[in-house]
Amino acid sequence: MMTKEELHKQLKELGLKKRMKILVHVSLSKIGYVDNGPDSLISVMKEIISDDGIIVMPAYNSYGEYKPNLSIVNEIFKNQCDTIRTNHVIASFAVWGNEKEKIGVNIEYTEEGLSFEAGERSPLAKLYDNNGWSLMIGTDYSTCTILHLAENRANWPSKVIFTEEYIFSDGKRIPFHDVAYEEADFNVIGNEFESIYKDDGSIFRFGKVGNAACRLINQRAFVDFAVDWMNKNRI
Repeated sequence: MMTKEELHKQLKELGLKKRMKILVHVSLSKIGYVDNGPDSLISVMKEIISDDGIIVMPAYNSYGEYKPNLSIVNEIFKNQCDTIRTNHVIASFAVWGNEKEKIGVNIEYTEEGLSFEAGERSPLAKLYDNNGWSLMIGTDYSTCTILHLAENRANWPSKVIFTEEYIFSDGKRIPFHDVAYEEADFNVIGNEFESIYKDDGSIFRFGKVGNAACRLINQRAFVDFAVDWMNKNRI
C-alpha cells in the first residue's frame, strides 16, 4: 500500500513544485494500491503545487461518436467544490487554484465560441502561455491532450478542418469548426521528444510514482517541437 507521504515524496522527486501550472493525465491503477485512492493523489498534488499554482484535468462531454475515457481521478477532481469546470459542451476542463479563472475561461455559445475546442481560445493555449507543464502518471502520449494544441497550430498537407452543428437540448443548432485530430502518431512524437530532451531537466523529467512510469513535460517546448514535427512528417 502506498501512503500519502510516499506519494508526496515521489511526486516531488519527479519535479512537481510550488506554483507550477500542470495538466494532469493519470491512470491510478498503474500506481498500485494507494491509501484512500484518488482523494489522496488529488490532495497531495494540491499540497505540493499550492493554490498559487494551477491544476487542470480534462472533463469532457461526449458528442457524436466521441466517447470520453476519464479516470476516477478526473471524475472526483471535476466535482470538488473548489474546482471550476469550463462550459465548452464538447471539450471542457476542470481547473483548480487561485488563478483558475485565467485558465478556465468560459465560452459564448456562438459559432466562434464553439469552434476549435483545443485551439487558441482553449485552456490548453492559456497553459502554454503561462509556462504550463503536462504531468503524465501511468499514461502514454496517445492521451496527451496538449498535442491537440499543436495540431491546431501545425499545417500539414492533408490537414482537415471540418464543420458540424451542435444541437442543444432545446433544439438550437450552432455550427462549429474543428480540426480532424490524428492521435495515431502521438507516441512517436513523444518518444522522439524524449530522445532529444531526456537529459534536460528544465524541459523533461522521468520518474516513477508507485509502479507507474511518469513524465513531467514543459508544454511550450513540447508543443513547439510537435508543431515542427507535424509540419515535417505528416503528409
